[in-house]
Amino acid sequence: MFSRTFAPVVIFALVFACPLAAQNTGQQTPPASGQTATSSAEAEAAFAVAQEYDSDGNGPVAITAYKRFIKSYAASPLASKAQYRIAELLDATGNPNRAFDAYQTLLSRYPDTSEFEKAVAQQVIIANQYLQGKRLIFLGMPVLPGTERAQKMYEAILKNAPFSKHAPVAQFNLGLSLERQGLVNEARQAYQTVLDKYPTSDVGDDALYQIAYIYMQQGLSGNSQDLSSLVLSKETFEDFLLQYPKSEKAAQARDNLANIGDSEAGNLMRIARFYDFTKDYKAAAIYYNDIVRKQPKTADAEIAKSRIEEIRGEVGDEGLRVGTDKAETGEKLALRRRLQAQVETSSLSDYSGPPKRDIVPDELPIVKQPKFRTNVRDLQPLPAPVEPILPTP
Repeated sequence: MFSRTFAPVVIFALVFACPLAAQNTGQQTPPASGQTATSSAEAEAAFAVAQEYDSDGNGPVAITAYKRFIKSYAASPLASKAQYRIAELLDATGNPNRAFDAYQTLLSRYPDTSEFEKAVAQQVIIANQYLQGKRLIFLGMPVLPGTERAQKMYEAILKNAPFSKHAPVAQFNLGLSLERQGLVNEARQAYQTVLDKYPTSDVGDDALYQIAYIYMQQGLSGNSQDLSSLVLSKETFEDFLLQYPKSEKAAQARDNLANIGDSEAGNLMRIARFYDFTKDYKAAAIYYNDIVRKQPKTADAEIAKSRIEEIRGEVGDEGLRVGTDKAETGEKLALRRRLQAQVETSSLSDYSGPPKRDIVPDELPIVKQPKFRTNVRDLQPLPAPVEPILPTP
């Protein structure tokens, strides 16, 4: 059957295979169980040492002990508790920036931790501190304001916990941090995300109000006559009052609507007066009528009505009928072209052209813009929701 040369080899293999088979029969006591029990006991002992330093109020030493514990027993169920306690101690010892990063490590490394929501809430609290004016520390000295750092913190929170119960607040405060940096378009999009992603959130009214407010700022800017932004602001404030009539900001929204109406009528009035000044009564009457139609309850509307009747008395109905005019030359034509260019371009939402006085002749009055009653610096970040304290059974 086997050759004489091959037989010794087979016998040799069988002899040495038997001890290996015996080792794998399972008849011997597996060492893993004993090692696990020992490892668990050692982990608990190491954690107890860190807790003892913690209880004694020796924060820096406790942090070091907790870090050493995590390094040695990363798979222990106590590791997440150690990481959470590190973050708490860093915050308590005046290191909120490092504390935020420690909470971030907890959320990314131990996403199943029972402290998940509490960690997110603490991150929101820390980010709010920087948004409210806390400065970053460099070499022990406060340096730059932390608005940009707050923005990065909110972005990190939303990346790690996009559907946490604290996410809507973080999303709104992200918009506020962008708005304070002058990034109004990005801020408006951040507020819109609150409405799109968290439609049932308690901060929906705040987000919708801020969207309307940003449009109002753009429309009433001293360097722009963006009538389209005023229209969008007006529509958004009206939506706000329709959806949230009992909001604490409802009264402010109504005041803003009144300011927007006055401003829109003022812009139209300047154009109407320009045509009136150049004796182009047909064009003037068109804009006066536009004021009456769009802003019937304003003082400008009454002025416009009176002026239309005066013009009609001077030139008659035939003189106000729209038709083909003779070509104009000289300064009057140049002024007309400048104003027409302003009318066509100012309706663009991204218009940021020259100041109004560079467009409208100096002889025409510039209507004073209404002052804002709300400033983004006055708006405070929303706090993280506080869990109610349940009675002890």
